[in-house]
Order: sequence, then C-alpha cells, then structure tokens
Amino acid sequence: RPAAKTGFALGALGRLVDGVDEVRRSAREEIKGGADFIKIMANGGVASPTDPIHFLGFSVSELQAVVEEAAMAGTYVSAHLYTDQAIRRAVEAGVHSLEHCNLISAETAKLAAEKGCIAVPTLVAYDALWLEGKALGLGPAEFEKIDVVRSGGLNSLAIMRDAGLPMAFGSDLLGGLRKYHCMEFELLAKVLTPAEIIRSATTVGADLCRMTGLIGTIAAGAHADLIVVDGDPLTDITLLQDDGAHLPLIMRGGELFKDRV
Repeated sequence: RPAAKTGFALGALGRLVDGVDEVRRSAREEIKGGADFIKIMANGGVASPTDPIHFLGFSVSELQAVVEEAAMAGTYVSAHLYTDQAIRRAVEAGVHSLEHCNLISAETAKLAAEKGCIAVPTLVAYDALWLEGKALGLGPAEFEKIDVVRSGGLNSLAIMRDAGLPMAFGSDLLGGLRKYHCMEFELLAKVLTPAEIIRSATTVGADLCRMTGLIGTIAAGAHADLIVVDGDPLTDITLLQDDGAHLPLIMRGGELFKDRV
C-alpha cells in the first residue's frame, strides 16, 4: 500500500494482505510472477515502526493457506520469526524456512527438527543495526527491540544445534549494511565450530533452497561454484571474512570470477 494509506512506504519489500483469500491470491500472484518461494512476516520486526516483537501477523488459517499454495506450486514458505510462540505456530502450519529464531525454546527447536524445518540465524543483522541504526533513523523503541533479539541470538544457536535443527548461513542485511555480511562468521564462531559454520554456508544452505546436489557441494552435475582458501578454514574460520581477502580464486558456474593464484 502507498504511504498515504499506511503512514510509511513499503517500497518493493512486500505487500499487505488480510484474510485467507488475499493470502492465497497474493501467493499465487508472486509464484506466477517468478518467485522461487514465498516469505511471510509471521512476527513483529525490530526495525519496523508499528509492530512490537510479539505481534504474530497471521492467523493459523492464513499460515496454513500460504503453505498449501506454496506446496501446490512445488515450493516452500519462509517466515520472519523471533518469539517461540510465533516459531511454533509456523512449524505446526508447515513453514519450511525459519528466519532469525532468536527467542526459540529447546522444545520448539526439537519439534522444528522433527518436522524437517531449517533455521536461518542472522545475528549480524542486529549488530549492524546496533552500530548504525541511529544514522538510519531508528529511535529508542526500535533499539529496545533490537536489544531483546540481539541478547538472545547466541543462546538460540546452542539451543538449535543441541536440538538437531539444521541452520543455514544468512545475514538479512540490506543496503549499506551489507558491508557487515562477513561479520556473521565471527558471531557464529562464538558458539558453533568451523565445520558447523561451513556446512551452514554450503550443504545446509543447499538443502534449505531445495537444491541439494546442485550447490554447496563438489560433485558431478553440481554448479561448480568453488573457492580456494589461503589457509585452513576448519581451524581458522576468520579466513572466510574480510570480503574474500583470503580467497585467491573464486569460480562461479564453472567460470573463473576471481583468479589471484
């Protein structure tokens, strides 16, 4: 909706829908327009000006409707989530990709793992907003929300790992904040092992996108997206930081993108 109706502009980030019929129609239109999957805001946001974190966003029937529409098109639903209640509702409705999950409980993490979900922690998003949010126009209310999810982030990693819930690598950074994307490796390393982090950025990411065997692996028939690392990231995960400074060779789709070897 335009700014005149909402008080602020959504731009191209999404659309507002109400009711099962609108959810179904919007999901169908997005898929027909070429969307690979459907993402929903199933919880309040830290930077959005009008919704507290505990807001659930959609009714159970609306969640079920968008999951059904995605399934009928052979794809899946991803959901923005922070609170345990929101995560559990989404898992029970059939959502596949659980974005953020900062306030997840062990019980819900176990249920998500049993249902075959994959989580995408994005700790760097909150550190980046903490550093630059004031310059972006965020006020005290937004910083209070950022602090809540930021403080739960590292604990959520241990909870999800111990529950056997796979985690894919993500950053959730937009615009000028993208410069912080490599910081995610540093934050994950406070809880996860280098091997767990590397799997999150390769094989688990492929599973999340339902591209197992095509990306995130070195195998016949895969896309041949390869890197050469100057050192051993299994012992020093910081080699994957600094915007590729320690990656002398990058191959994309079987073609050299960078070659400093």
